[in-house]
Amino acid sequence: MLVKRLERVETELALRRLVHDYCIGADHQDAERWSNVWTEDAVWETGSDPERIYRGRAEIREAVELQWATFPVMQHSTSNHTLEDLGENAATGRCDAVVLVQLPDERWVVGGGTYEDEYRYEDGRWRIARRRVVRPFDLGPLFQLSQQD
Repeated sequence: MLVKRLERVETELALRRLVHDYCIGADHQDAERWSNVWTEDAVWETGSDPERIYRGRAEIREAVELQWATFPVMQHSTSNHTLEDLGENAATGRCDAVVLVQLPDERWVVGGGTYEDEYRYEDGRWRIARRRVVRPFDLGPLFQLSQQD
């Protein structure tokens, strides 16, 4: 009984770390960390438009690299992470996210939504097999930073 409870706690901690690694990889433009959060056959659904659905680790990495080129600075913050259906090799979860991005003209935009996730344990670690963004929102530019000489 104690072993099962400890395994569940370790799984929950690993999945929470996985969600953090997603944010850290995106925000620090760490392509290796970013790539390692995904299964090889992962699906990243950033919207309902088929052009915003990316399949496979390589395509997902290309998509985030385009985001990095567009947004010089990104900062993700996730909260309300819940886990469901924790199995030995699969689980589901969801969390809310707020994302601040800086545009090339130095204006800031805030957006976010809810991530609905499917996780899979493979090669000795948990990875995201599917991430779907639901309830997306974005707001217009917040403010312009002034140039200091």
